[in-house]
Amino acid sequence: MAEFPTEILSEILSRLPVKSLLRFISVCKFWNSLIKSPNFIKSHLNQTLISDSDRYLLKSSADSPFFISQIDLHHNHFSFSELDLPLEYEDVEFFNSCNGVICISDYHKIDVFLFNPLTKSYRKLPVKRNPKHDFVLFGFGYDSNNDDYKVLRILQRHNCGKSSHDEVQLYSLNNNSWKSVQGIPHPYYLPFADCHGVLVNEVLHYIVSSDELELQQCKMIAGFDIRTESFSLIDCPIQDEKIKTYWEFVEFHLRELGGCLSVVVAYLTRDNAIMMPIFDDDGCNRELKRADLWVMKEYGNNESWVKLFSVCNLPDIERFVGFTPVIYSKDGRRILIVMDCLEAGWYDLESGEFEKVTVHGLPYTYFDTDYFVGSLVSLEFKPHPTGIVKRKNKN
Repeated sequence: MAEFPTEILSEILSRLPVKSLLRFISVCKFWNSLIKSPNFIKSHLNQTLISDSDRYLLKSSADSPFFISQIDLHHNHFSFSELDLPLEYEDVEFFNSCNGVICISDYHKIDVFLFNPLTKSYRKLPVKRNPKHDFVLFGFGYDSNNDDYKVLRILQRHNCGKSSHDEVQLYSLNNNSWKSVQGIPHPYYLPFADCHGVLVNEVLHYIVSSDELELQQCKMIAGFDIRTESFSLIDCPIQDEKIKTYWEFVEFHLRELGGCLSVVVAYLTRDNAIMMPIFDDDGCNRELKRADLWVMKEYGNNESWVKLFSVCNLPDIERFVGFTPVIYSKDGRRILIVMDCLEAGWYDLESGEFEKVTVHGLPYTYFDTDYFVGSLVSLEFKPHPTGIVKRKNKN
């Protein structure tokens, strides 16, 4: 039987999931060499991003193990398994993912790792001790101009609880080193200590506030362009002032959704507001009033913010205080939603119906929810070919 031409074999293999390819490495030396080659790794990743396939849910918590589950294997249930991490710490923090690689650190944010959960390839970043600060935020992404993976590190210090000073550093995988870069434009600062950068269009996004704005009325987003290594500002969508009362607070939560920048505008009562956790005198147990999901259809165009839907209540969910859109279904008609990091289900954009999913393999504890795509990206060496495509938008 005649051998397949290398180009045809490479095309076929590039359409397979990572777990299958890791098994096929042992077929023969030629397949091993092909699958591990920088050109194939890049081609396979491009195919995965274009087809929106080989997707995994990631459940992370600072004081518990990480768990992963394939998203598209079964429609109505997810089976999670514990993920082995390269850190030897009990408390691990997750920042974000890019091209199948996740960025994590120890609780004190000193030992930072880039880690491919499927291939187990990882790179420990040079240790950068944290000077005196109030909190440290991170972001991680890919610079297509320089074929480089970069990690952003923002250290912020407050003065008198209002104005702030930040120190911003950037790590380059190509150079394996840190350098100082431009900070957040004055007079804006980061109001949240646990909201790491959200990656869209090779830009890391953070909600920012200023002394002139009330904390629950943050209306700006600071975006750090990984390619130009500089910040710019984007307007948040306008919240509904009619729903806001003395006892309610408005929170803004950034997400990446189908390749687009999105914002969840959450209207909460005082008990459950993250930013101002003040309890009422009557001790009432209050809840989320409403959550609006906004999507920027055309990146960088403030006029393109579209309210995708509003949620006031969901079937079979009596009350919830957290609302996280995670990912579109394969057909783009539904969005996976997680409530309070525990309940999960598919929200149908056309009918407004909510279908709960069954979850197996998770302990009953607090978990943040994100996702990553399967890739062969290696962190032990630097691949040379360029040309990773951007994730397609779900318009």
